[in-house]
Amino acid sequence: MKLLGFLAVAAAGAASAATPAAPQEAMSLARLIERAGVYLEPGTLEPFSGPVVRMWTPDIVRERGTLVDGRWTGVREWFHQSGRLSGRETWRDGVLHGPAEMYFKSGLLSVRENYADGELDGAYESYWTRGALAERGAWRSGRPCGEWTSFGRSVVFPSCSQP
Repeated sequence: MKLLGFLAVAAAGAASAATPAAPQEAMSLARLIERAGVYLEPGTLEPFSGPVVRMWTPDIVRERGTLVDGRWTGVREWFHQSGRLSGRETWRDGVLHGPAEMYFKSGLLSVRENYADGELDGAYESYWTRGALAERGAWRSGRPCGEWTSFGRSVVFPSCSQP
């Protein structure tokens, strides 16, 4: 009989371990301490891991994202005071890595770019406030490359395939 009770308790424990944890509530960035790009918990000064948020008002998000070991990881977003998206970046282990976009207050796209290990790398576009193309080109390892359209002119940089 004791064995059956033990098995029932063990099964219940295994079932609760398999149940996904509730999402962690976002920590206010204003409460964390930032030192050299690492966000630390107040009191312990341990790097914070989890979702974070900074608010314009109690109802309007100013910035949000996720920290792992105190560094940005995944998508980080900013918002204008109106609540419209201002910018979105992709991070990996505290370094920009992936697509990034910025938007004017009107909601129109301002810049679309890509990063690899913290440097501009890949397609790039920027726009005027009314939506017309200002620049289009490519980056490789933080340097412009290939053919660009830049403020109405054609510009040629070294090939993107060169190291």
